[in-house]
Amino acid sequence: MKYRADIDGLRALAVLPVIAYHLGVTGIPGGFTGVDIFFVISGYLICGIIYQSAMKGEFSYLEFYKRRCLRILPPLFVVLIATLLFGYHNLLPAQFTELGNSAIATTLFSSNIFFWQQTGYFAGPAELKPLLHTWSLAVEEQFYILFPIVLLFAVRWFRHRVTQVMLAIIAVSFLLSVVGVLKKPDFTFYMLPTRAWELAIGGLIAVSTLETRMAAVRQEIRHLMSLAGLALILFGFFWLSTSKPFPSWNALWPCLGSFLLILAGREAIVNRILALKPVVYIGMISYCLYLWHWPLIVYSKMFLNMDEGMRDLLVLTLTFGLAIASRYLIEIPFRYKLSNLNPVAVSAFSVIGLVLIASATLYKSHISNESGNFSDQALAVAKFSQYHGSEEYFYQYRLGKCLIDGNNEAKGHFDRDFCLKTSSTEKNYLLVGDSHGAHLWRALSLAAGENVNLMQATSAGCKPVSHQSIDNKCTELMEYIYQQWIPKHKVDGIIISARWLPEDIAPLKDTLKALKKINNNITVMGPTIEYAEALPDLLAYQESGRKDLVSRSINHNIKGTDLRMRQAMAEEKVGYISVYNIMCPNDVCHALASNGQPSAFDYGHFTLSGANDVARQAMAQMHKNKFM
Repeated sequence: MKYRADIDGLRALAVLPVIAYHLGVTGIPGGFTGVDIFFVISGYLICGIIYQSAMKGEFSYLEFYKRRCLRILPPLFVVLIATLLFGYHNLLPAQFTELGNSAIATTLFSSNIFFWQQTGYFAGPAELKPLLHTWSLAVEEQFYILFPIVLLFAVRWFRHRVTQVMLAIIAVSFLLSVVGVLKKPDFTFYMLPTRAWELAIGGLIAVSTLETRMAAVRQEIRHLMSLAGLALILFGFFWLSTSKPFPSWNALWPCLGSFLLILAGREAIVNRILALKPVVYIGMISYCLYLWHWPLIVYSKMFLNMDEGMRDLLVLTLTFGLAIASRYLIEIPFRYKLSNLNPVAVSAFSVIGLVLIASATLYKSHISNESGNFSDQALAVAKFSQYHGSEEYFYQYRLGKCLIDGNNEAKGHFDRDFCLKTSSTEKNYLLVGDSHGAHLWRALSLAAGENVNLMQATSAGCKPVSHQSIDNKCTELMEYIYQQWIPKHKVDGIIISARWLPEDIAPLKDTLKALKKINNNITVMGPTIEYAEALPDLLAYQESGRKDLVSRSINHNIKGTDLRMRQAMAEEKVGYISVYNIMCPNDVCHALASNGQPSAFDYGHFTLSGANDVARQAMAQMHKNKFM
């Protein structure tokens, strides 16, 4: 295919918003859609290479994969090695093991599958996974493996119907995306079958006569097409956000925008701007920019205690510096100067490189994971970050039974008969909440004593209010509790607890107004303290010399939310327990429970030790308020 400078410029338009979005730049909530632009570009270029060679009868799998290996693997290997080396010397053992697992998945072109399986309400925060961004590379690599087979088959058996075959792929994949985002949103986001239509849209231009026909179209029309394409892309950047279903219909904005820009041709007005040398240069280093930016962002947030603006400036400087160095020291030497190597040799060395990196990672992360940088006490504390898999955790939360994950892909269904069983000999109370209600249930039940039957209706994935703006297993449970169960069952009191945000106050007040007509004995438990990272990890790093790390990682917005909640509950004449004040008396927050264990196992979910401390004080206040 003939080189088009504007395509490199389009890469720049894709990568810069992605970096800005990941840095947390405000005003561009849809910056993540730059990845979708990359998909369209890849589809256009790769399908063009395969189709043109196949039509001439010159396509060679070995030659194709040689070019892909020389283009993709050398910079990726360097970033993987650098990320792993830094992680080995600085991360806690459990964190490095997870990093190692993701690195192995990356070398096997399956990191999208790995991170899909890692999703869930209690999974570690995405912003602390240094190789999370490789999921999109895995999608493209899987496309590179499968699509030559599909396209060559189409050329062989449907030579004059290749465009129709491509349209069929687009239609089926897009339909899967639309349906999947409702049924299996995580799978839909990460996996090739529901992303293939984005790559195939670009491929449609390459295998059809659309470009040839556009040559006969008036230049003014092509100008308008390029402007419309840019408008669609910008609309996606500024209008879309993670709160909107994606990819599905919302991915049309960046994909159709990219489609129009590519189809408009290099002489269209926007394409001329994209072909300017500074823009093209950013596009030429875009792959290396993408590879380096995310590990740098993750590690800077974890280990650099400095002003956020200065930290972002440092990350940007390092990202561009390393990308430029990678371009000249790695990408160009391998991609161009070794292009005459035998395809079999390149493929063999690529496989050997992948195996060596995977083997070394497996050895260091699973077999020889030394912990010399951390004291025994630090390692003991850090083990609580694995609390989620312990027997005590299941005893405390009853996940999959009385606490369900509202994500439609998650296993487990709420057991109404078990979790909502009333007692004829004890006082019956009901705890309604999300996971921040569930983490208190066991402790509150123990603190209440033998004469109280505290039932549990909790689900992660929505707030415990009567009217919801989304639809999943969590909202189904809340609708059942508020509209069917509570009106039909007499209980002595209702406790509502959640990870409250300021925007939850209004719907909570509406819920309380309706609820008080049925049962007026209500107590709301406020938000708890939250940290930037898992508390056990912070405590372990602090124990190893990073002074005041825990206090610096506290989310201070919680205090303001707590004050607003207290005022709102006073207006509604509903009892209120400030969990924040229990955890942070006189603004001095307790990271350790009274028995010396971490009070939380992640950013803010209580361990049973932490929950017991809260429950004892909360129960004393409930008795004082005559709630119980």
